[in-house]
Amino acid sequence: EIQLRDGIWLTIDRHQPVDCLLINESEEEYQSIWYIFTLSGKGQLIVPSALSETLIPRTAGKYTIESNGLSPRHITDESDIDPYCHVFIFVRPSVLRSFAASPERELPESLQHLVKDPGQEIYRRGGDITPTMAVVLQQILSCSYQSIVKRAYLEGKVIELIALVLDHEIAIQQGDVKQDVLKSEQRERIYYAREILLKDLDNPPSIAELAHLVGLNEGLLKRGFRQAFGTTVFDTLQSHRLDIARQLLAEQDISIFEVAQHAGYGSATTFGRAFRKKFGVSPKQYQKACR
Repeated sequence: EIQLRDGIWLTIDRHQPVDCLLINESEEEYQSIWYIFTLSGKGQLIVPSALSETLIPRTAGKYTIESNGLSPRHITDESDIDPYCHVFIFVRPSVLRSFAASPERELPESLQHLVKDPGQEIYRRGGDITPTMAVVLQQILSCSYQSIVKRAYLEGKVIELIALVLDHEIAIQQGDVKQDVLKSEQRERIYYAREILLKDLDNPPSIAELAHLVGLNEGLLKRGFRQAFGTTVFDTLQSHRLDIARQLLAEQDISIFEVAQHAGYGSATTFGRAFRKKFGVSPKQYQKACR
């Protein structure tokens, strides 16, 4: 867990679930607003009540927002065998109010339900991780900065994520939300395709091979990548290679040409243009800044 500033915490949780793991959590008073993003794994949150139960998916490509307040008894089901990756952001209500424009720090009506008085039951909602959110989450996971630079970078990305979720929340409260055309099963296959694609950077599968491996046709795979990640299959691969290249430049004494080859580029010039386009500096400038 990293405290980024007073009232904001970031936790990245990677773990292997245990077969048939059911966590029965009792009633609890939450002091912070929770943002939970699931990047891999498959589970659900079960909130039983007298008449029925509410199911909130915690699967790859989903997020949950939970206000402060009294959380009723609930069950976390992590019975799947796939490894989990969650990104948790905890925000004190005072931080959320600090973004308000009014002198009284009063939230707009469409967000007031996110701040509860003690003893009031929490607000909880699940949603789909948008392509823009997915990009920011991957930037958080691949952050290679250290010390104060890392904290400043992560704080900026966390606030960006909070803003994206709040924008979606306002749209929901105002009844102005476009429905996702990807079915839940298709979205899971798209996320699985991304995992396969990035597993072997030296010998990645072709689009035809990748589509076959996850049980989708090529057209749906391409459209799915754009919907889920806001980019193409090829650009997803190249972006990840550039992230690896940046880590190599920061951590190892290695030539630009060697890094370019490792990133799959035939020339250092082409690599340099791509690197500058993504990170705003040349590979040489970045390497010098890290030393």
